Amino acid sequence: MNDNTLTIFYNKRTGSIKELCGGKQDMNWFGNEKQDFELIFDYVHVDFDSYIIENYINMMIVDGEVKLIQKEIPEKYL
Repeated sequence: MNDNTLTIFYNKRTGSIKELCGGKQDMNWFGNEKQDFELIFDYVHVDFDSYIIENYINMMIVDGEVKLIQKEIPEKYL
C-alpha cells in the first residue's frame, strides 16, 4: 500500500465524493459489486491529505480534481 496516496471514489454525474481510502485502490475495492459501482462511480488518486479526509463532505470532483463546493452564505450569517 502506498501511504502517500488517497483514493477518492465519486459519483460520475454529480462529482460528489462517496468514499475515501488510503493507498492506491481501484474499482476492485467494491468486490463482487464492482460492475454495478462502475456504472455510477469513478475514482481519482491524489496525494494523501488529511484536510480532504476531514472535509470531504464540502468537496467534489471536477474534471478529475478535488474542489471545494462553493456555497452561498445568507448575508445575515456573515
